[in-house]
Amino acid sequence: MTIDIFCDVIDNFGDAGVCWRLASIFSCEHGFPVKLYINDAETLSKITAGLDPKKLPCLVQGVEIHDWKDAETSEPSQVVIETFGCCLPIAFEHKIAAARPQPIWINLEYLSAEDWVEGCHSLPSPHPSLNVNKYYFFPGVTKKTGGLMIEKDLFIRQERFAKDRNKFLESFNLDPALFTVFVFCYPGAPLAEFYKALRQRGKEINLLLPKGAATDILSKLYEEHPSRNIQFGVSKMVPQSEFDKFLWASDSLIIRGEDSFVRAQLSGKPFIWNIYPQTEETHIKKLEAFGERIRPYYGESYQTWIDMNLSWNKSSRDLTCCWERWCHELPLMKEAAQHWRDHLVSLGSLADNLLSFVKSKI
Repeated sequence: MTIDIFCDVIDNFGDAGVCWRLASIFSCEHGFPVKLYINDAETLSKITAGLDPKKLPCLVQGVEIHDWKDAETSEPSQVVIETFGCCLPIAFEHKIAAARPQPIWINLEYLSAEDWVEGCHSLPSPHPSLNVNKYYFFPGVTKKTGGLMIEKDLFIRQERFAKDRNKFLESFNLDPALFTVFVFCYPGAPLAEFYKALRQRGKEINLLLPKGAATDILSKLYEEHPSRNIQFGVSKMVPQSEFDKFLWASDSLIIRGEDSFVRAQLSGKPFIWNIYPQTEETHIKKLEAFGERIRPYYGESYQTWIDMNLSWNKSSRDLTCCWERWCHELPLMKEAAQHWRDHLVSLGSLADNLLSFVKSKI
């Protein structure tokens, strides 16, 4: 089976991260030839080892990486996956419709826990002007969706990393014995309120941070209001394959975006989700929908989880009180997070589920 994946990078690294992970699983685990067409190889190169964005097309870790424009003169593979509703080149769409047999055309959508997703998952959508169907495929956290991307060796790698955790944290001049929080959020997050909460609590803590605008804000707050109980460990940007180590090394997570959000859930660690702000507070509705999905698994600690997540995404809420409760109930939430991960694993990997769907249509 040959596969084309189309990635239209809008902003940040989420789109590229999701597409690269999917392409890697198809290539490395299933051995399928994969072409990844992308409009911003520069962004992808920052999270992909061995990719020179100026030398396209190229083969990286078994995946053919092409400039988006290459599709205008290319023939479609047996499976065509457009991600997040990106519009394919018109010439390529005509080739899909004209091919015999027609490729299976998939629109891989954004992850959502909202109820309507279950009703739309795997439905066909006729092209408005061509005689061809496109199928919607939704990642999700229920049996009626496509699940999440889970590599076959993910948990084996996590277990192996446990013995290297201390050295990993020490490489950032952090004390492995201290409570460690990984902070990967948008610069618009309530960082001043968060820093105030850390200072008022007064307990020693490690902050493991990637370089970026949010880290710059926290560093400035530290300069203006030094606190002996807070230790900073700052990392340069790393390849996607190394990202999970930051989650595994931490006791609690603050994450953003789709790929990071998924990896946080699969780490089995308590996490706070900083959602990309949308108009009319659509992002809050998405957060609350996700909260309802995890509520049965979090039990007594659910109220603390939802209050903390709403506090992180709504500036009108008191973060200091929520952070104190968060730290107090961390053992309960850790157990809940692991139960939630077990549930996600039971749904199967999105890549495997997508391939099963494709085979049913051939």
